[in-house]
Amino acid sequence: MRRAVGPGRGLGLRFRVFLLVGVGVLGPAVVLTVTLSRRLSELDQKLIAGRERAAAAAAGQLDEELTLDLETLQRAASTGRVDLEDADDAPERAALHDLYLHNHFPESVFFLTDRGRLVAEQPVRGGRSLAAPPGSDEVQQVLRSGRPAVSALVGEGGEARTYAMVPVRNWEGRVVGIAGGVIEAGHERFTRLLRYLKRGPDSYAELVDRNGRILASTERSHLGHRSECAGVGLAAVSHKPMAGQCVACHRGSAIPDQNRYVLAASPLRTAPWAVALRLPAEEVMASAGAFSISFVALVLSLLLLAAAFSWGAARSVTMPVAVLTGAAERIAAGNLADPIPNLGEDEVGRLGNSLERMRSALRQINEELERRVADRTAELGRVNERLRQRERSLAQLYGKVVGAQEEERRRLARELHDETSQSLAVLVMGIDSALAAVKSGLTPRLDEVKALAVRTIEEVHRMILDLRPSVLDDLGLVSAVRWYAERHLQARGIAVRCEFGEVPPLRPEVETALFRICQEAMSNIARHAEADGVLVQVGVEAGALTVEIEDDGKGFDADRVSASERRPFGLLGIRERAELIGGTVQIDSAPGKGTRIRVRLPLPAPEV
Repeated sequence: MRRAVGPGRGLGLRFRVFLLVGVGVLGPAVVLTVTLSRRLSELDQKLIAGRERAAAAAAGQLDEELTLDLETLQRAASTGRVDLEDADDAPERAALHDLYLHNHFPESVFFLTDRGRLVAEQPVRGGRSLAAPPGSDEVQQVLRSGRPAVSALVGEGGEARTYAMVPVRNWEGRVVGIAGGVIEAGHERFTRLLRYLKRGPDSYAELVDRNGRILASTERSHLGHRSECAGVGLAAVSHKPMAGQCVACHRGSAIPDQNRYVLAASPLRTAPWAVALRLPAEEVMASAGAFSISFVALVLSLLLLAAAFSWGAARSVTMPVAVLTGAAERIAAGNLADPIPNLGEDEVGRLGNSLERMRSALRQINEELERRVADRTAELGRVNERLRQRERSLAQLYGKVVGAQEEERRRLARELHDETSQSLAVLVMGIDSALAAVKSGLTPRLDEVKALAVRTIEEVHRMILDLRPSVLDDLGLVSAVRWYAERHLQARGIAVRCEFGEVPPLRPEVETALFRICQEAMSNIARHAEADGVLVQVGVEAGALTVEIEDDGKGFDADRVSASERRPFGLLGIRERAELIGGTVQIDSAPGKGTRIRVRLPLPAPEV
């Protein structure tokens, strides 16, 4: 027998919402509004793109003007008579005089050395110079890069100017100074081009540097001030054009719709400038004023009608949804004990039943997660303890490395003082004796001097080999290991047997790390092992490079030494070097049974 339900509950939730909202007109109104808005937006974008192309054309024309200015300066700087390193400034003054007479830079043209000395300037202004400040970033950039440049506005107030500058080179090609000229950005040749971009009384065009300062404008009152639109300076810095509504440049400021503007900015290639065109939105955008009062009233009426139907639909689902909302909030707060009541057989009721099943499942999962979190926390504690032990080991290793480095430096200093410097002193004395014999007409004893020089060279060569054996760079890892074993083990009476297989080419840093591992292992054998024989094996096994060094010495208890306070720094260094190149180290040793060190380095798979 079916359980009775309340009024309206027999109808599905989806049907009730569709019945109430579907009779409205919100859908067609929204579709119409969106379609119209999208079409107007497309037209707006096309019109704004047209303004951007106009700004780009103006920027291109200005680039040509500035390029001609730089070429003029370059010709003057390349004149064969110009030499900023000599004391004669007459050729420089003559070159500048020609530029000034041809009205290329009517305000000022000058030569500066790389040390900041003003060589010449036209016109001569007595003690007042309009040349670029030698310490400015723009001047230093041209000297460093050796490339022509046009500066942003340099200085403040009425003393602010822009400069065109080219490097001056000497006969060796080194930059020794600059040739520069003051560019009058507000000159008629710039403002005339900007006036062509202006389209109405409320629009204006400007030339702005990378700092947002206005160099030229159709509105003379704007000169020297900062642009109202921060995006213009960004366009000059990033060398990327921009176009859009000017409201985007003034986020956070209250700009009424009737005062909205459209901004199009295009950067110059030869200068950190940008051409900016700003026009009222109603003169450019098709959407400005497109929505009349009657249209707005119609839309509002449709919205009110849709709101009424939506209110009725919301009313029909408010109460069961409120019950589900309360249950969901309890679950979100972590309360999984209270069950969710049965709300019927419609969509909301089935949703409530699903939430109840989810609550039960979450309760079980929560208990399982708490157990796992406890286990993982304990595991993390153990891992953290191992990491802290490793950090302490690394700190001790670092101290040992620093001590070893200083000890090596002291050893080199002693050898240089006790052997090399003494040999050089005796060599100097021998040379003095030979010179004295030559001056006296006697035959100098150069054989002894030569033998001493050869012995000194051999001493220096020995120290160089100890620091970095050239055989490692010239012949590779296998030859370097064999050389070191013969030099440092056989020389001490230890029998060495080397068994080397075919070793593939390795990266230089990998070869160096493996050689240092072998060097450390053999050094430990020579110092501590008291061994009679050593076996060194290098080869490829199961896709990995293996290096084994085994001795028949006295050995040691690896576990006891690793657990003691005095860490085995040589073995720790071997492990650290192997781990840095992605390898592993296995150390087998016992008292009286020798020691075997095995390094395994996986090799990359061969390319197919």
